[in-house]
Amino acid sequence: MSGAQKQQQDNQVFPFTEEVLSILLLDRTTGKNILWATDDYSPIDSKSQIQLSQITGTHSDRIRPRIQKQKEEQQSRTRNKAEVFTPSWICNAQNNLIDEAWFGLKDVFNKIDEESSGKKWISTKEKIAFSTDIESHKTWQDYVKLTRLEITCGEAPYLVSRYDTVTGKNIKLFDRIGLLDRKMRVICENAANEAEYFLWTTVAFQNTYGFELQGDNLLLARTNLLLSFNEYTKHFLKRLPTEEEQKKIAEIISWNLWQMDGLTFSTPFSSGDDSEQGFLFEEMNTVENFPCKIMDWKENKILLYKSLLKKKGA
Repeated sequence: MSGAQKQQQDNQVFPFTEEVLSILLLDRTTGKNILWATDDYSPIDSKSQIQLSQITGTHSDRIRPRIQKQKEEQQSRTRNKAEVFTPSWICNAQNNLIDEAWFGLKDVFNKIDEESSGKKWISTKEKIAFSTDIESHKTWQDYVKLTRLEITCGEAPYLVSRYDTVTGKNIKLFDRIGLLDRKMRVICENAANEAEYFLWTTVAFQNTYGFELQGDNLLLARTNLLLSFNEYTKHFLKRLPTEEEQKKIAEIISWNLWQMDGLTFSTPFSSGDDSEQGFLFEEMNTVENFPCKIMDWKENKILLYKSLLKKKGA
């Protein structure tokens, strides 16, 4: 077993090489690492960057998904950080509405199981069909290119659903209900070869966005997206992706899932250009101003997130 393989085996929460994990820790706005932005890991300063040494080796279980946390800790984060817990079945029902609007049809990817009071779903077994009507012609590539954003994403349950957020049980690959999961299913059903798979997988990740305030949640969200990439690649190619393939997707994820205070559109503890409102749960203590940057992959250019809001008259 190589050193990289052993490292991946040792860290069950973040089972990546240090080089890949270092990419997932990057804050593209500041050029540094994402911040902890939570007091739950005292004596670690909430305003400090998350370092590799703090989440690997003997500290590899320091950050855990919400389902693995004690009830008291879950309730504390809800009270003090306004952390909202969204069951998977609600994510699915809402994502179904998005697809119903686009396809013009109900129950495209799954059907709600009414006998479970709507808390379970039955996945479509047939290949997802796309319209061939001349006037409303929509291809599977059109679907993959749709831009999706999960605001205050937490662990990103609306984007990828590797595990049930209520029970913690793993969800089978094609029973998953996330917005990115649905794109990946369509790619796996339609891509003709490895090159086409990687081309459209890249497009899918480039068009999937999310932002989160707390650094531990953001890292878990980024991890969930990258592990989903690993799992779909293993299904389609019958092999895990190489480290270079993981790094390429990790770079996209580190741009597209970013750390932001939703009140200031800036990094935590930064006031923003035109706002007197500080960090949501801390006293004002602004050292520098960092309006959040995101990548427009279609134009291949970096934008300020708040510039998109101004374009829409926000």
